[in-house]
Amino acid sequence: MSAYRHLFVVAAAVMVPAVFAAAPKPDIENGQTTFEQQCGICHSVEKDVDKELAPNLVGVVGRKAGTYKNFPNYTPALKASGIVWTTKLLDEFLVNPPAKVPGTMMPMMITDNKTRADVVAYLASLKK
Repeated sequence: MSAYRHLFVVAAAVMVPAVFAAAPKPDIENGQTTFEQQCGICHSVEKDVDKELAPNLVGVVGRKAGTYKNFPNYTPALKASGIVWTTKLLDEFLVNPPAKVPGTMMPMMITDNKTRADVVAYLASLKK
């Protein structure tokens, strides 16, 4: 085997585990802290506790957007979006809500991938 081929094989063997390493597991506790600091002003995550500014997010994963019964102030855009919230769609939405659903009133963006993954994992942990 030539020296270059040998060097390539060794380099590939060293790099492959790094390329295929799993992404860090989301930190639900960090997601809760971030949620409380950035989202909890408007949204509630306590069962049967509603706020005027935004819908309660308990059980949001699996819920059709714009349908939480105790929040009457959804924008027409969100109600008509047809979105059923999954962790993937929440992740996409939280990057830039107005880009994902033009006309939404949701102002908060979480652009950091790790922080957003933590918040989405926290939201997914909130069951009815």
